[in-house]
Amino acid sequence: MKDISSTEHQRRKSDMLHLSIQKIYDVDAIFVLNLEKNGQKNYIWGATFLEVFKTRELGKKIFFYNPIPDGILYDELSAMAPMILDGDIEKMG
Repeated sequence: MKDISSTEHQRRKSDMLHLSIQKIYDVDAIFVLNLEKNGQKNYIWGATFLEVFKTRELGKKIFFYNPIPDGILYDELSAMAPMILDGDIEKMG
């Protein structure tokens, strides 16, 4: 991705977002593997936030592997009512 133009990068990101949103329509739930990134626990990417929002909008289940990360989006992510698995995928039952 580093060797492409900013216009091409933007187009690819747009295509990836569109594809991920389309896939949400086909599933019953999403599983967010929110691990540590650059020292930040339970990190949620921007695109992942959008996927979580779309999943909530469609009334589907949301599972987080780890707790909601502290930060600017904490309230919004909490309002989307994900099931927190605390690292135990058996809780998805």
